[in-house]
Amino acid sequence: MRTLPFLTLLAVATVACDQESATDPSLRADGYANAADAAARTYDITIENLTSSQPLSPGVVVAHSKQVSLFARGTTASEGIRLIAEQGNPATALADLTGAAGVFQVTGTMAPVHRIGGPGPSTLTTQIAAAANADRLSLAVMLICTNDGFAGLDAVKLPGGLEPATFYAMAYDAGTEVNDETSTSIVDPCFAIGPVSADGDGDSRTAEGGVVGMHAGIGGGADLDPSLHGWSGPIARVTVRRVK
Repeated sequence: MRTLPFLTLLAVATVACDQESATDPSLRADGYANAADAAARTYDITIENLTSSQPLSPGVVVAHSKQVSLFARGTTASEGIRLIAEQGNPATALADLTGAAGVFQVTGTMAPVHRIGGPGPSTLTTQIAAAANADRLSLAVMLICTNDGFAGLDAVKLPGGLEPATFYAMAYDAGTEVNDETSTSIVDPCFAIGPVSADGDGDSRTAEGGVVGMHAGIGGGADLDPSLHGWSGPIARVTVRRVK
């Protein structure tokens, strides 16, 4: 049975990267350019679900250099992105990004971000550290009531000052699973914390050899209802505030 193992109260561990960067040789092995950088740039990252239709899974938040890309339209999704987009499981992405060249720090979000009107909070705040030469932010979380949809940001610029910055995460299709919208291929938590309740039976997957692209939305005609599971515009508002 396909499940969302991180959609429980068990926390996804925050991972601080211990690395040497071939892309950014000025990063020390502990990830910091110098001691001042280590203390100077910590950010609160607040993810706010803007939909009443799509709960968002745990995922990853990454601080990195401009040479790094978490995902890109028109390219094949990484295995980490595939598993977030299909299962809401960030473990592979966390493992692959930890210690990767140009990655300063990666953290896993610790709970789902519920839809508006859902059974839990529709906002979540986590923290991440960044260095002067690793000043980009990326994130990815699953749209739980889809086959392989995810909301993401790729390489937005972290604010240098104390004024907060706001970004909007759009809906992407990982291109890794056919969007048949049947209950047997939609993860069970959709029917536990989504807008429609039903018994869980998500245990199948039809692979698709596509590429990352903008999500076309919910088509209907199977077990997802566009009027209940659909959306318009951005999926999430992401507020980035430097706290030290």
